[in-house]
Amino acid sequence: MGDILYGLNSAQRTAVSSEAEVLQVLAPPGSGKTKTLTSRVAHLIRERSFKPWNIIVCTFTVKAAREMQERIRAFVGEELEKKLRIGTFHKIALIYLRRYGKLIGIPDNFGVADTNDSMRIITRMVKEHKFSLEPKVARDRISRSKAQGIDCEQFLATLQQKKSSVGQNAIAEKQEFAEIFSMYQTQLDRCNLLDFDDILLRCVDLLRRNPECVSNIEAVLVDEFQDTNGVQYELMSLFAQQRSFITIVGDPDQSIYGWRSADVKNLGRMKIQWRDTLTVNLEENYRSSGAILRAAQKVIEQDETRPPKQLQATHSIGQRPVLRKLPTAKAEADWIIAEIKRLMALSGGLLKLTDFAILLRTASLSRNIEAAFGKAGMAYRMIGGKKFYDRVEIKLLIDYLRVIDQPAHSEAVERIINEPSRKIGDKTTESLLKEAQGTGQTLWDLVRRIAQGHQKSSTKLTTPAMKGIEQFHDVIASGRKRIEKEPTGLADLINLILNKLSFQSYLKQKYPEDHESRWANVEELIAQATDASNQPPEQLSLDDEGLPSVDGTEVIEQSPLTSFLANVALSAATDQKQGEGGDEVAQATVSTLHAAKGLEWPVVFIPACYKGSIPHSRADDNDEERRLLYVGMTRAQVILNMTFPLKGSSQNEGAELSPFLSEHGMNNFFEEHGPSISERDVHALANTLGRDQPTMEAIAESKKSLERDEDNYWPVNGEWPLEELAKFNNGQADDSGPVYGNTRAASWVTASVTMQQEGVQGATSFSSGFVSVKQNYSKIMEEQEEKRLKALDRRAAEQEKVSQGQAPKGRKRQIEGQGSIASFFGKKPRSGPELDKSSTSNPSTTRPLPPASLPRTSSAPLRDVSNINKPSELTSSKPLDSLQHRVSAAPLQRRRPLLHSSSDPTAKTDHGYVFLSSSPPQPEKDDKDEDEPAEAGPPAFTKALVGSFKPASTFHSTTMQSAPTQRRTLGLGRMKPWSARGGKR
Repeated sequence: MGDILYGLNSAQRTAVSSEAEVLQVLAPPGSGKTKTLTSRVAHLIRERSFKPWNIIVCTFTVKAAREMQERIRAFVGEELEKKLRIGTFHKIALIYLRRYGKLIGIPDNFGVADTNDSMRIITRMVKEHKFSLEPKVARDRISRSKAQGIDCEQFLATLQQKKSSVGQNAIAEKQEFAEIFSMYQTQLDRCNLLDFDDILLRCVDLLRRNPECVSNIEAVLVDEFQDTNGVQYELMSLFAQQRSFITIVGDPDQSIYGWRSADVKNLGRMKIQWRDTLTVNLEENYRSSGAILRAAQKVIEQDETRPPKQLQATHSIGQRPVLRKLPTAKAEADWIIAEIKRLMALSGGLLKLTDFAILLRTASLSRNIEAAFGKAGMAYRMIGGKKFYDRVEIKLLIDYLRVIDQPAHSEAVERIINEPSRKIGDKTTESLLKEAQGTGQTLWDLVRRIAQGHQKSSTKLTTPAMKGIEQFHDVIASGRKRIEKEPTGLADLINLILNKLSFQSYLKQKYPEDHESRWANVEELIAQATDASNQPPEQLSLDDEGLPSVDGTEVIEQSPLTSFLANVALSAATDQKQGEGGDEVAQATVSTLHAAKGLEWPVVFIPACYKGSIPHSRADDNDEERRLLYVGMTRAQVILNMTFPLKGSSQNEGAELSPFLSEHGMNNFFEEHGPSISERDVHALANTLGRDQPTMEAIAESKKSLERDEDNYWPVNGEWPLEELAKFNNGQADDSGPVYGNTRAASWVTASVTMQQEGVQGATSFSSGFVSVKQNYSKIMEEQEEKRLKALDRRAAEQEKVSQGQAPKGRKRQIEGQGSIASFFGKKPRSGPELDKSSTSNPSTTRPLPPASLPRTSSAPLRDVSNINKPSELTSSKPLDSLQHRVSAAPLQRRRPLLHSSSDPTAKTDHGYVFLSSSPPQPEKDDKDEDEPAEAGPPAFTKALVGSFKPASTFHSTTMQSAPTQRRTLGLGRMKPWSARGGKR
């Protein structure tokens, strides 16, 4: 047994060896509170000669109690440790009720009703008596009343006193609740049961009426005191009523259980009850780096009512926390997975997958995270909730989708044929399955033939069962028809199933206590299906990119439903696995913020930092929500990443950054992108974590797997990268951004060559995607119609001016076919209406230059996190005459253009036809008045494309060059042969 005070800092030594009878130890995150409390217990036994059986140590979890027992055992030995009364409040209260309960009329053989028992009793009463109050609401209100020390009799007495001062509607509602409360308590008494709240409440009653039961208690110690409620505080006082020797450890900044009646004011209440209370502040943090603590301190100090106290880091300043903006919740999940891979590689194996945790405000936010883990093939575990695809309601709906997609999936058919209940029992289902196997059919085939009357079953079916089979067939058949008609309508398909099953009513009836959260999971599934439906076709075939072509094989396009279910299967397949020696496979942690309290990880991600998530939209106390975020931030040891999607998980509307992170000056504590990790940084991380430093060779080797050393794929302003836009824009880059000579957006083309009848698939590097003849024709016709309507409107307006005597003065009418000599005098002909000077003077209002009109020889800046497209950078080099330029809609395979000198005003412009069996019509030129000049030629930067190459030319004009441009028509004139279109070819 070692020295109790060894390894303790000054404040901890003071708390452990203090002579004070009533002691408050305020311990912020990572300050060693458990070590301090266990050392205090050992000190009382070894140095103060307290008897272990006269000491009560109260904790809030069984895990915490076991950890404390192990530590105390190391100080005082196993024999003395076993005699300690250590455990949760409920465990210790139950010990006293078992021993002394008969003193207040509790039978010796009483039982304990768990939460499920309580819910079933209340649900049955509400249904039988047709009460309007929801069972879960009633159960929560009963629990809150008992947590405040108010039993059924006290509530009824209080209600009688308030009848005169409360309105009739409120009285009726309270009266109904009082009836439920009374009937519930009567049922518990009749069954000789105590619920969890009764255990504490009745123990308080016992110790008030019989203080001699605790006459031997010398000391009471309480862990996590900030989470105690009114009854627990009273119980602590009664335990210590003989000697009033109390030590509590807590942190008001970590009070996050107000929703279950925890009262942070108990700290102040304690000082009032015992005036000589001594307070010791533990300020040194042994968990987190200095930068993480500074950011967390800045968040918690927004609560001006809290007592001032500081966190002092014992580690180096370390990496600044990250507040990362991303476009959507799905992009947020993809970034998290990519960042985990990057950090593991850059650390040279120092950081393992088990070192990463993703902490969520609610478990329902895990859907995108779990899907991203599944897609990456990375294992993870859930704390504080089931995995998304393991939740009962989600598994049921996925099984319906599986049967609709693959009716031969007999196992899935067996699971859902009687869920919800259709009066088809297990024995009937088993008999049908055997019958199908005996006749060489799938279970679905048998059910379908029975429902359609094409086969008589050898299984005895009751009338309700037969009706149930017909209903089941209708659901599946309707779903198959819907998906055949609209393959991409996955969300509509799920809604069809929900309507057919009356699924929301089914959840309310079967899971009355938590049907709302289960329905929220269903809504998350619909959102995921919507995301999958909106995925472009090119994205679905990316996995086949680069695969060799093999004779006798062809690319088979999967349906969106099949692809969706395959991704679901991958996500659900990352459960905890066993490695080759029986060792557990390394896995990341996905947890709720509440469940993460008391835990720590080297790297922590906190996604969905937007208003409505944290603070939660249903939260009553924003101060508690702020404390919850503080708890999450202080779980991180060396790296803290917080993310903010510009669109939440619903994808319907924009999100707003959490007000806890948007306070003035908060941006000074965060980086906009993931940290740059050098070899020196890796060594600093190793020192903070107390691990061996990886070698330079190990770091260099692990970096080889990285595509990027820096977090520079996603722009820091939350916009989509050009690469992602290309995938979602039919393989074309966004026209609003610049195109650089060393940046070529990829497009994916899947086409069928009619000449050879072979499937062709591959990656191209064209600057724009493939445009079919049909698409080109449609575009041309739309442009032509738009121009025609504009011309009609313009003529009508000018005729109206003429009729009013306001006709504009223009040049003389130009004879058709006669060229203009304006160009001989150095005056450029107008190319359209004059540009508004105000629009060109302000760079922020001008339209960015289309990618096709940028010189391909310009160099792109180096790709880093600050490489954000700014309007001012795009407009500074734009020629004015290119602002009216429109990107040609012509197909990619165009004829080689004739090269002319850009100074030749009479150069004939090539039309860029593709010689197909049926050529698309070209758009008409605007129907302009005769006094308007012809359109200007190509912009001046065409020279850059030609380079130093000089085409052959003559020094005299030919009749072909001066020939007037003929107006094209859409009539029969278009059907003339090529030779009849004027000029020689």
